[in-house]
Amino acid sequence: MAYKNAGGEIDIDQALDRLMAEGLRMPGAMCGLWGICGAITSIGAALAIIDGTGPLSTDGTWGSHMQFTSKAIGELGIINGPRCCKRDAMIAFKNGVDYVNAHYDVTLQYEQMKCEFTELNEQCIKDRCPFYAHSFQQEY
Repeated sequence: MAYKNAGGEIDIDQALDRLMAEGLRMPGAMCGLWGICGAITSIGAALAIIDGTGPLSTDGTWGSHMQFTSKAIGELGIINGPRCCKRDAMIAFKNGVDYVNAHYDVTLQYEQMKCEFTELNEQCIKDRCPFYAHSFQQEY
């Protein structure tokens, strides 16, 4: 929706239907069980829909999407676990915004997020998280 709202050309109803279908194929706990974050794979799926990329694509989008997802996963790997879907989604969104701004003729705005869910997550990593409210890291 952000891509469409920023002026991107896409059949949004068809794109959302396809994204939902792809998303439903991704099981929960992928991060720990498969070593890949569902939030990042979801943005990768959205990029594939925007570009019409498939497993046999040779136009450069296949590799470009792989570079995007590997960069975002690399950031999660540096922070380390345990999982936090909110943190991981914020990192996925930040990387997604950067990718869209670099590869398409639209501009998405990224809003610095500060996590307000620490008390609800018994496994919160607090100061190691770039979104932790008590030591918010403005540079992210």
